[in-house]
Amino acid sequence: MSLICVSGATSRAGKTALLASVVRQLLPRGATAVKFTTTDDVFERCPRGTPCVVCDIDVPYRIVSESEVLRQPGTDTDRMAQAGARRVLWAIAKQSAVEHAWARVSSLLEPGLQVMEGSTIVPFAKPQLSLFVVHPFLAPSRWKESSAALLARADLVVVNRPSGETRAPAPAVLEAIRARRASHDVLVADVTRPLEEWAPQLHARIGALA
Repeated sequence: MSLICVSGATSRAGKTALLASVVRQLLPRGATAVKFTTTDDVFERCPRGTPCVVCDIDVPYRIVSESEVLRQPGTDTDRMAQAGARRVLWAIAKQSAVEHAWARVSSLLEPGLQVMEGSTIVPFAKPQLSLFVVHPFLAPSRWKESSAALLARADLVVVNRPSGETRAPAPAVLEAIRARRASHDVLVADVTRPLEEWAPQLHARIGALA
């Protein structure tokens, strides 16, 4: 099994959009797409303000494969399926159960190339290719705690700036990226666009993995 992981500095950075672009490249060969969500061991308050499948978890981890959950319109998992993923899984794990959840997920994956969205899972999954997405304007003070390590190990860092956005990314965002990487390579691109348009080297590398 070969694995591509997409992680990000914040919510709404563009993780699912980039994963969908990767999945579309793999058509018609297809790939399984996994969303890996990590929650606190003791969950106090849902950020959405209403009960959901994540905050209601009462077991160490859960693997969701039911289409009625995964294909709810507007969800990340539905976007993965719409992009052409052959199969979609959603793993929800408490922090202390991430490693066990990954062992279960990996046992469910077929040979071949797989793609996964998630941040906490990256050190356990040890992907062959690690991609990291950053919002162009959200202050680095709002980044997840895991961002520094993920930035340092990522094979590609991309600042996701939509095509219609004319403003340059915030200088603080670019400085924070470069401060955490040995090399200063960073792409600024609309990750919803075909990979060959803005990341030809990534396009070729994924093709080689597939």
